[in-house]
Amino acid sequence: MQALEFLALVLVNLALVVYLFEKGFNVWREKRRLGRLVNQHPEMKGVHPEEDGLFVFESDDSLKLLVLENDQPGADEPFYVTEEDLEED
Repeated sequence: MQALEFLALVLVNLALVVYLFEKGFNVWREKRRLGRLVNQHPEMKGVHPEEDGLFVFESDDSLKLLVLENDQPGADEPFYVTEEDLEED
């Protein structure tokens, strides 16, 4: 009888160790995935991609059509804004 109780305790402990290992491994894997997603940039510290809307860009249908149906290449030039342009807005 004591052998069966000992065997049951060993099996319960083994199941608990396996369960805790799986939980820990999943937490580590999720943290690693999120770290790769933000690519370890210093400005992204504290940003949780699933909670913050930084990774999602929502647009209306007219903007989608403009972007997707634009066949003209853009110019590879820097965009400069003067202070006068900012004051006009």
